[in-house]
Amino acid sequence: MRSYCAFLLACSAIMISVTTHGGTGIEPKIIEHGPRDGNKIALTFDSCPTGREDEYDEKVVNVLIREKVPATLFLSGRWVEKNEDVVKSLAANPQFEIANHAFWHPHLLEKDDEPILRELKRTQDIIRKVAGKRPKYFRPPFGEVDERLARLAAEAGLVTVQYDIASGDPDPDLSAKRIIRGVVGEAKGGSIVVFHMNENGARTAEVLPEVIKQLRKKGFELVTVGELLKDKSRSRHGGTEESGEKI
Repeated sequence: MRSYCAFLLACSAIMISVTTHGGTGIEPKIIEHGPRDGNKIALTFDSCPTGREDEYDEKVVNVLIREKVPATLFLSGRWVEKNEDVVKSLAANPQFEIANHAFWHPHLLEKDDEPILRELKRTQDIIRKVAGKRPKYFRPPFGEVDERLARLAAEAGLVTVQYDIASGDPDPDLSAKRIIRGVVGEAKGGSIVVFHMNENGARTAEVLPEVIKQLRKKGFELVTVGELLKDKSRSRHGGTEESGEKI
């Protein structure tokens, strides 16, 4: 009888685990950086819809390809719709990891649960259709996030990824030297840096070669967010770790 009860309790625990967060098994965490005891850094690039006819800065991607730098690209669903051929090309390149940046790039914290889920799932669907793969990671528009949004993202099958270094590349008043000095000066093991590749980053393509050169000179390895978080998972299960998560 005792063994049978223990069996029922174990089954119940498994069912609870499977059904948590819409059955995704994803914890509603907000990742700001990876393991601090390593030398890996993730460069990430947001593509928000700008309303302009040409909203893709090909020069940014050309630098990444030329310098053989892996990167995670957070694409809004609307941007994907307007740039399907570009997205197909990016997704076919093993250097690049495609991620979710909502659909219309709204202020999600101002919205109810159902509209948020529609934004996330619509973007998942359009990226899956165009790129042939479903993203694992989500970056909130404007960097605005709270526990509720992270929970909803988990329900949509997404891990919420922020950053600990904002390059400031959309700011027209920031010189190239200041952007380079800021990113390289703040960089540490596990850092996640945010840039833009949708023409919002006026100097992004200009500063990238020097940023990459100086980061590598300091001994950093440039990787995707997925690769960075693999190390985080290994650290969690095999040793000590400084948390880069909130919630």
